[in-house]
Amino acid sequence: MLKFFNRINNFIRNLLLDDVDKDYGRPLPYHRKFGSVERQKNDIKQKRVKEREEQSRGF
Repeated sequence: MLKFFNRINNFIRNLLLDDVDKDYGRPLPYHRKFGSVERQKNDIKQKRVKEREEQSRGF
């Protein structure tokens, strides 16, 4: 009985999630900018500007 349910489960997963196991070949669209050097540099610059602003305010 368990084998039967596993077969049904695999069949349905293969039908609905056919493209999940395929290799996309490049970074996923929502991860494209995740590791870009320009973004990292910009984030560091923004962080430094904010820190300077906070330090220059004083008490």
